[in-house]
Amino acid sequence: MHFRSLVASGLAGVVVICATACGGTSRTADVKAAELPRAMSRSVSSDGCRGVSVGPARAMVDTATAKRLGLDIWPDTALGVIRDGDDRYRFLSTGTPGGRPPQQVIVTSGTLSDPVAGGVVSERPVTNVPAGYDYAGGGPIYRDPASGLVLEMLHLERPYADDPGQFYTELHLGRFDPATGSVTRLGAIVSPHASFELAGRSKTTIDIGVSSLSVVTAGSTKYLYVYFPDASADASGKIAFSGLSVARAPLDDVLSAAKNGQVTGWSKYANGGWEQPGLGGASSDLTPGQPMAWHPDVARDESVSIMVAGVSPREMVLADSADGVTGWSAQHPLFRDTAYYDAYPTVVGSGSDPAHPGSAFFVYYTQWQSSSPDWSKARLMRRSVTCTEGLTAAKVPFVRYSDGTRHQVTTGPVAGAGYHEEARWNLLTAQTPGTIPLYGCLNGAADYYVSTDAGCGGTQYSILQTEGWIYTDPPEAPSTALYRCYIRSLGDHFVSTRSDCEAPGNPDVAPEGRLGYALT
Repeated sequence: MHFRSLVASGLAGVVVICATACGGTSRTADVKAAELPRAMSRSVSSDGCRGVSVGPARAMVDTATAKRLGLDIWPDTALGVIRDGDDRYRFLSTGTPGGRPPQQVIVTSGTLSDPVAGGVVSERPVTNVPAGYDYAGGGPIYRDPASGLVLEMLHLERPYADDPGQFYTELHLGRFDPATGSVTRLGAIVSPHASFELAGRSKTTIDIGVSSLSVVTAGSTKYLYVYFPDASADASGKIAFSGLSVARAPLDDVLSAAKNGQVTGWSKYANGGWEQPGLGGASSDLTPGQPMAWHPDVARDESVSIMVAGVSPREMVLADSADGVTGWSAQHPLFRDTAYYDAYPTVVGSGSDPAHPGSAFFVYYTQWQSSSPDWSKARLMRRSVTCTEGLTAAKVPFVRYSDGTRHQVTTGPVAGAGYHEEARWNLLTAQTPGTIPLYGCLNGAADYYVSTDAGCGGTQYSILQTEGWIYTDPPEAPSTALYRCYIRSLGDHFVSTRSDCEAPGNPDVAPEGRLGYALT
């Protein structure tokens, strides 16, 4: 995908998230078959995903493996995931073998922990693409359980004739053949409210991403929903983007048309109704006052829609809505990276249907190990996300480490060699009355610290993971107060049971307040 669109659409880069500890050291988790807790079999509460816990980043396909398999400029869209049974899956995304267009829909086979374990299954360009488009790729899918028909969301780009460095995007629907890997474009379903001609005159790139396909029941009808940041123009021709817009079509109509090689009409949601056409119609902003959702991925559980999206060059967030249209929750920060460049989140459930997230799911995303997109440094990453509300909380060790100079305090893996344990306490693994979450954070390359703020105190800091939950007041169980401390001369944080940070009267050691009460 072309990344020049990001600045033009109001993002100075793409969603970037602190996947691993930045600056050369890293925190990564071991591969475990049971990485997700028992919440995976539970549906998300109708109240939404509450008590959000985010695990550390893990590389699913590293740069060397992708290169060995010939996965060039991959994955360049969010993923389409097909479960073939047991632990076997197929993963669809866009790549450009050899770096030479046309783009190909690349299918790999593997497991949720190793999406390329079975290698590359197929590489096929999208067929039936009209003249005038210079990019056609796809990834996210919907598989009809009754017929087995697989629909794929396609992202098409049209350059402006007088300024080919800028372009205009549309959402098209394709049909994927699981037997051959071929993808046939069926037709356009969503285009921005601002027309191609108007956008071209203003020389504004309009990138509405590549949406997921989620099924939502409204009344007695099942619909397919797609989400995107819409673009419109004011009287002067200036382009503005919505934070999040949605279009839909009746599922039965979509499937019937697809079987005949066509698309049905889609409608955008605007001003409380669905009268606006998907192609060129106006739309309402579903999340007014919140940052624009770039390449949003929305997955539908039984009674709630969960969105993961990038909102700035450094951050991905989660939000939810009961009906997938109104009442979206405030955006909850999931993770942030100040050194790497990340994009294309995909929400994947680990149950029988990967399209249904459940209360514990994975978020896959593309990461460049650089401050801007560099395909020679690309890899596929994954995070676990758990909605812990309603889960029975267990204790998890919260350990203070030191290498003799610097500290790390975490419930997860320690970054770098030479660290030894100095002390340990216990946090809880789930939201419990009387507790608040602690977050693992990173300032620069080596100052690891914990915070009670989900944003780690500012967008200049990386959000690494959710460490666990700590009591705000002494519980009945044995506990101790924990305080955050800072060594000014070293730029190093640590945690102590002493309010004087083990250095009474030392001006170089600054107490930064009580975090809470940890179990002992």
